[in-house]
Amino acid sequence: MFEHPIPRVGAGPRLAAAALDYVMSTFVVMACAWQGWGWFQLVESMPGLDGVQELYAPVEAMLVEAGLDQGLTSLLAASALVGVAYPMVEGVFGASPGKWVMGICIASPDGTRGNLGLYLRRFLVKHVRPVFATVGAVSGISALGFMAGPAGLVVTVGILLLLAPHRQALHDKLAGTAVFLRGDVVK
Repeated sequence: MFEHPIPRVGAGPRLAAAALDYVMSTFVVMACAWQGWGWFQLVESMPGLDGVQELYAPVEAMLVEAGLDQGLTSLLAASALVGVAYPMVEGVFGASPGKWVMGICIASPDGTRGNLGLYLRRFLVKHVRPVFATVGAVSGISALGFMAGPAGLVVTVGILLLLAPHRQALHDKLAGTAVFLRGDVVK
């Protein structure tokens, strides 16, 4: 069986951190939408926006009535902004807010502290779907948007590797990272 000098964190704590991140990012989206903060240029240039607004017209009316100025557009714009910015926290600091609460962090596979380059590499691999979709939307290169789905599916299925003795998801393997308890990481 695979033994590592510093035990890596398995699927349970990482799943709990992901659940916390989901809840916290939802609150951040709502706060940003109510403040009028968002990536409005991206949303307003979205193909099919009129159809989405027509489909969700009853929701739009409720949001505006509740005090959200631009209704659905505000939620979409805030979601676009937070969808890029929230995961970048992990890409810059080596731990998402959920990981921080759970006391875990990203490091090199040997348990030594990572650096910005390592964290950003892992971010780009782990979040390949939104990265491709965002770059495709901003640049107008639609092929990136089409590649986002299959690439994201591979990374998502690769999470099952956490169940292996090495406790590294595919995105960890590809980026050269692992997840440890924060106190176990060697400076």
